[in-house]
Amino acid sequence: MSSPVGKIYISNPLMKKLGIPLQAQVSVRVGCLMVPSQLVIVNNDRSSYLLSPALARALHVKKRKALRIRYDRDHNHIHLGPTVGILSTFLSNRADVDPTSVQAELIYLSQVARSLPGQVFVFTPAGINWSQCTTRGYVYRQGGGWVSATYPLPDVVYDRVSSRTIEARETVRETKKRLQAMPFLKYFNPSFLNKWKVHQMLWTNLEIRPYLPETRPLSTENLRDMLQEYRVVFVKPANGSLGKGIIKITRTERGGLKYVIYRRGRVGGTADNAEEFMHKTRKERGDRIYIVQQGLDLATYRGRPFDVRIVYQKNGKGEWQIGKKFVRVAPPGSSISNLSSGGHAETSKKVFRYLFQKNNLINQKNNQLKQLCLTIANTLERAAGGNFGELGLDIGMGKDGHPYLIEVNSKPRKTTETELSINIMRNTFKRPLEYSVFLAGFRS
Repeated sequence: MSSPVGKIYISNPLMKKLGIPLQAQVSVRVGCLMVPSQLVIVNNDRSSYLLSPALARALHVKKRKALRIRYDRDHNHIHLGPTVGILSTFLSNRADVDPTSVQAELIYLSQVARSLPGQVFVFTPAGINWSQCTTRGYVYRQGGGWVSATYPLPDVVYDRVSSRTIEARETVRETKKRLQAMPFLKYFNPSFLNKWKVHQMLWTNLEIRPYLPETRPLSTENLRDMLQEYRVVFVKPANGSLGKGIIKITRTERGGLKYVIYRRGRVGGTADNAEEFMHKTRKERGDRIYIVQQGLDLATYRGRPFDVRIVYQKNGKGEWQIGKKFVRVAPPGSSISNLSSGGHAETSKKVFRYLFQKNNLINQKNNQLKQLCLTIANTLERAAGGNFGELGLDIGMGKDGHPYLIEVNSKPRKTTETELSINIMRNTFKRPLEYSVFLAGFRS
């Protein structure tokens, strides 16, 4: 061990409680930063600890909030925390923030974090000092905007990189790779999901197969086969989000094709066959990878298509639970229910009452969805070999009430504006931070 920096004073009762062995020197860790220090035992009845100013400076500990303490027996060091970093790529100090924007999310996360133990900050790849194992971190102060300070690289990274385009940048990819390789650092929701890869991973579980619409990579041959089997199919970007770029194809009674492209608006077209469709939409699709998916005969709510959006999250005990469940109803004349495409939200309670009417059927359906979410999340984590703290699941309901998984999103957008429950909205923001506290080794 190198020369000690400052001192950590720990009371006798706390030493015994944590099981710290008697020693003159001990390593103290905050986030990924480890500093050797003198260990001074204090004879009093209180279960407490104190850092000398020199040690607090070396560990970049702020006075605002006390850090919890634990002893890591496996690595023989004292761990103070938790330290949680929310990874983003830009911050705005504009006063007028759109409540549905990524910036509103980050501000709200920073505000909700005040009720949690330890220190939580937003950071960007540009702010990291790899040689010092520190980063420029930002905390939002009401009326004062983002306030920055130097923090150790965190115990846990909650990835909120906001788009696939940004995630694909070399600097972002390299940052994420280096962070995930760091000792002691836990990382969750590491990347956006690819629709085709998700389908393949879920298909490995026989329990999930009855809930999956038939899905194939888009090619002329696959499209032709699918259109022979189904009157309606959907062509979707494998790496798409927010319903953008989806194409609905309907086979007419004469065997021709009518299609609608969903982007900022809706653009219609016709084709004689699969080959002509592929030719006519080549420019629209560009060089992106697409899938073709079975069009399902789904139930409607007051004549409009809908899906059930479930924000599925891990809590402060590391256990999966439904954080938020609501129904997205498509606008008139549309098959796309995304809120960003003009859909509107309804409570699942209201829609399920409309569909199933009887309480026992509604309860049965809710329990089925709960079990399906758990099976999907466990299967994805096992197959992907990654750690997910939250998922967005879009589920359609067949006319017979049978659920179908339409899509899984590893970066579900959460808005700070809601017509539903404010408490539920707040908890969907708070729960990933509580899970971060758990991942860091502390109880929330």
